[in-house]
This record gives sequence, structure tokens and C-alpha cells, in this order.
Amino acid sequence: MKLYRNSSGVWAGTQADARKMCGKTYTPVDVPVDKPSLLRFLNANKVGSGAVSDVQHTLDEPTELTKGAMAWFRWSYDCMCRGEYDDAKEHLGKALDMTRKEKQDDS
Repeated sequence: MKLYRNSSGVWAGTQADARKMCGKTYTPVDVPVDKPSLLRFLNANKVGSGAVSDVQHTLDEPTELTKGAMAWFRWSYDCMCRGEYDDAKEHLGKALDMTRKEKQDDS
């Protein structure tokens, strides 16, 4: 089985997805097919663990989320799962901004 990866560590399951997420700069990677070896490979290579580490927004304390903010968080999560990290960061920022604004309005 093959997965596709670019130099930034973005993984894709098909060539079509790789072209969408990585442009033309991706490399096919042979992946084991038996479950124990596949799990070891995925964990060792952190496939699917794309953390968004450079989002500048933070909240000071836990807060309840409105439906609008939660929708942005969910959309961000879906983008991260697809490897669309730039979109995920944008949506996460909108969710955090919305939450911060609502928190200020309540004060």
C-alpha cells in the first residue's frame, strides 16, 4: 500500500489528495499492510497527528462555547484531519476570536 507525503510532513491517502494538499511536491511511501506493522508505521511517522502549533490565539480560562464558535472548531478539526493545516489554523483563529469576543461582551 502507498501513502503520499510532502516535505512538510503532510500525508495523503491517494495521489489526488496529495496533489490537492501538497501540490506537485509529494513522495510516495510504501506502507505495511498487516495491522500491527501498519500501526507501528503510522505511530512512528506521526501520520495524522498534524498539530497546529503556531496559532497565536489563546484563552485565559475555560469558557462555554456558542454554537457558532463550536462550528468553527469542528470545521478546523475536519480540515486538520484532511491535512489542510492552513485552513484549519484560519478556522481555529475565527473560533477563538468569536469565543474571546463573546466572553468580553458578557463581562
